[in-house]
Amino acid sequence: MATEYEMALVLRPELDEEQQKAILDRYGQIIQRYGGSLDEPNIWGKRRLAYEVKDQSEGIYIFLPFAAESGANAELDRLLRIDDNVLRYLVVLRPKMNPPKPTSLPEAAAPRADGARIGPVPAGERHALGLPVRKTAPTESADAPTVAEPTEGDSAPTPASAEDEPAEE
Repeated sequence: MATEYEMALVLRPELDEEQQKAILDRYGQIIQRYGGSLDEPNIWGKRRLAYEVKDQSEGIYIFLPFAAESGANAELDRLLRIDDNVLRYLVVLRPKMNPPKPTSLPEAAAPRADGARIGPVPAGERHALGLPVRKTAPTESADAPTVAEPTEGDSAPTPASAEDEPAEE
């Protein structure tokens, strides 16, 4: 069973259309040799590169979808790596288009036949149903150190602040 891939090529900017077609034909034959099939290439044309690659600041972008056995990847990788006309390349798996599955409400969120809810009640509905709403205290910042409050049984002295100390004369 053939796997679907997409190959992205960035070719040298000085190549004309005939040379581009020759490169695509060469790699198309390799894909077909491994029992694959080609789709129509998506040629973006000459674009500016984000950074210079092999002393080039522009490149011709071509995206080629194909289906082939996994052995074709190794051969494509070997040949693309040594081809001087290819600045960059990438072969990725094409994602399978699966339709989204229908979803239903989870049982806990669905209302019962008598109108009561099973499970937790959302905060916005608690007040309307007459249920207590928990008020949260503001949280302390993560930068502030936490100090344990002494209990009645603690005998360790607590450090005194500067206001509590008598002034020296």
